[in-house]
Amino acid sequence: MHQWGDKDFDWEALDKAITYIHRRFRRYKLYVIQSKEKFGTARIYCRLGWNSLHDITHTGYAYYRYPKWLVYLDIHFFPRIITPLNKIVIPFQKWLYRNTYKRVCDKYPHIKEEICCMADFVELLDFYDSKRKEIK
Repeated sequence: MHQWGDKDFDWEALDKAITYIHRRFRRYKLYVIQSKEKFGTARIYCRLGWNSLHDITHTGYAYYRYPKWLVYLDIHFFPRIITPLNKIVIPFQKWLYRNTYKRVCDKYPHIKEEICCMADFVELLDFYDSKRKEIK
């Protein structure tokens, strides 16, 4: 959508929006794999739900921060306990996802398209989806 050096685009607002989304997701334990700007769009790669204790205690870390014995338990035992919690966690995370994007789009309405167009779960962004139907 945009190239570096475009003078007519608000790069600072996009950076602040990405930072806000990333920090809010991590604060509420939504697993963020990576967040970045690419071609003038926000790219926040994330996953809903928890699969292990590590997803809860070290959200966003790729490598285990536990001793080997706890890693073994986390891989082979804890998922049986944690996975059923997703019935509660995933609806909350869906709400968080939508609410966070809505807040950011309300704060930076001039870059709403750049924030939402590459969202992982665009189907959760009903406020954006209705806008897309108007454009077509």
